[in-house]
Amino acid sequence: MADSDSFNEMNSRRRKAQFFLGTTNKRAKTVVLHIDGLDDTSRRNLCEEALLKIKGVISFTFQMAVQRCVVRIRSDLKAEALASAIASTKVMKAQQVVKSESGEEMLVPFQDMAVEVEENTELPDYLPEDESPTKEQDKAVSRVGSHPEGGASWLSTAANFLSRSFYW
Repeated sequence: MADSDSFNEMNSRRRKAQFFLGTTNKRAKTVVLHIDGLDDTSRRNLCEEALLKIKGVISFTFQMAVQRCVVRIRSDLKAEALASAIASTKVMKAQQVVKSESGEEMLVPFQDMAVEVEENTELPDYLPEDESPTKEQDKAVSRVGSHPEGGASWLSTAANFLSRSFYW
């Protein structure tokens, strides 16, 4: 009886873990790439540009210390397309990181063949950073209402609020 309870509990934990890891999503998958040559921010920017051009890439994050990139892609996009786009930079090469049955990470190299990649050609322009749609205020906090300008008016407002709120 105790064995079946522990087995059910383990299955329940496994289902919860799968939910949080996102393995139940049939339309997207996660690919971990080890990128040889991902040394500095200029190469990272180059890699970002290459990945952004691929239609089907949902998101990506970099782990610069270990030269890795975790990419979330549509399930119909092949990991070879990512490697092909990274190889097109001519300064970096990608390998897929997979876990073996014993839980150890292994690097799987991609074949050196060109994969047809559908590019995103309709990327929107980024908003300019120097133009702000909000009007600059010369004060950190602006006054609401028709109280006259005075140094102690906010203090009297706070005191009135406190005296009305608490039962003395």
